[in-house]
Order: sequence, then C-alpha cells, then structure tokens
Amino acid sequence: MNNLMLHCGASRMTIDQLKAMSSDHYRPMTPTHKPLAHYRVADSIKLSLKRFTNYSVVAEEYGVSGKNGANCFGAMSLRKDGDTREDYEMFYGWRHSNIMQFSLRCGLGDRFFICDNMAFHIESEIAGAKHTENIHSTFSWRLDEMNRNLLAKGDSLHERNDRYKSVTIPYKQSDHLIMESVRQKALPKTKATAVDAEFRKPSYKYGTRGNTMLDLKHAFTHVAKGSFYGDQIKRSQAMHKVFDNYIGA
Repeated sequence: MNNLMLHCGASRMTIDQLKAMSSDHYRPMTPTHKPLAHYRVADSIKLSLKRFTNYSVVAEEYGVSGKNGANCFGAMSLRKDGDTREDYEMFYGWRHSNIMQFSLRCGLGDRFFICDNMAFHIESEIAGAKHTENIHSTFSWRLDEMNRNLLAKGDSLHERNDRYKSVTIPYKQSDHLIMESVRQKALPKTKATAVDAEFRKPSYKYGTRGNTMLDLKHAFTHVAKGSFYGDQIKRSQAMHKVFDNYIGA
C-alpha cells in the first residue's frame, strides 16, 4: 500500500516513526488545549476497530504536515474475516490536527489491487471531542460510536461497486457524466480529457466489460493519482454522488 498523497512539505511516516516523534507535535497551544500524540490516535482507531468490527488492519501508512508535524493523515487497509474479494480491499482513512485546523475525521474507501486506484465513499467527524480537558475521557467512546456507525455502512460500499459494474454506459453518456462531474467539482476541468481518454483506452485490464460505470470510476481514480489526500476525499465523494444520481441509487 503506497497511496497517501501529501502536500508539498509533508513527510511520509511509519507507525514506528510516529511513536518516535518529539512531543513538540502535541504541545498545548492554550492552558485548556489537550492535544494527543498521533500514534495514540492511530492505536485508538485500531483498538476500536478490533473491539467492534470483524475487520483486521493488514497494512497502514501515515503522513504528517504543519509545524512540528502537528497534522497527521493515515490510511489503513482493512480485511474482513472471511472476505474472499480478490479485486479490491476496503481502506480506512483519517486525519487529525493538533493545531485546531480540523477535528478528527475518519472515512471508508476502496482500493483496487490491479491499479492501486483508490476512492473515498464516506467520511465522518467526531463531534464533541475537541482537544480540551475532557479529551481523554470522551475520545475513546466517541471514536467507538463513530466506528460502529461507519463500519455498519461497509456493505453499502460493496453494493455500490457491484451496481456500477452492472451498468453499461455508452460514450455519449460517459461524456455527460464527465462534464457533470466537472460542474459538481468532482473533477478539475483540466483533467476531463484525460478521464475520457482513460475510459476509452484504459491502462489496465480490470476484468470488466470495458464500458461500465465501474470502468468510468477507474478512469476517474486513475487520473486522480498523485493528488492530495484531502482533495481525493472531496472529489471522490462528489463523483459517487454524480454516478448515484445517474443510476437512481
């Protein structure tokens, strides 16, 4: 797994490197500010997944940015017990800031093995667990609550991909979907031609018919490779909304 695209100036990290980071990355900004070490957030997420789901973390990668690496972004590959899917896996992405830029946000996406294309399906935010005095007492149970709700929607991710795979679209309709995606900010206008070219002549053999909505999704995510993690979240969610509206999902 090597999918975490970071802003210029950000640094890629392993979990051991997160643990070795200086305490400067979670230094309080005010008397009531109680930030958390990034590795503690990562460990808490993994423990929560273990407690309330039958998913295992099979790979993980991280990146930090900002002064002293105060912001952290993570991606964890998940495998469900008994899952026999061979074409893609689910991943759990999250972002966390110790300088009050954003609350802890976590989401689910998919990554197709043949091409390493990845797309976010849903993202949630922890509510009411700001970096204040109650962070240590509320963080774990609020994280558990969010993960129970988030992972309960895991089946919808698979159902969506299965629907996309079953829907055939002619080039006239793919043109419409590409332009509607530009209008809905799911795709930069400058990349519309690249997505169209990738759909018509894909870089990989995906094992599909070559003219399905899943093939168009592959074209979008292939062209999006190299874009910043935060942008991928917003754009892939917008893409799914455009596609779902088209098929009436």
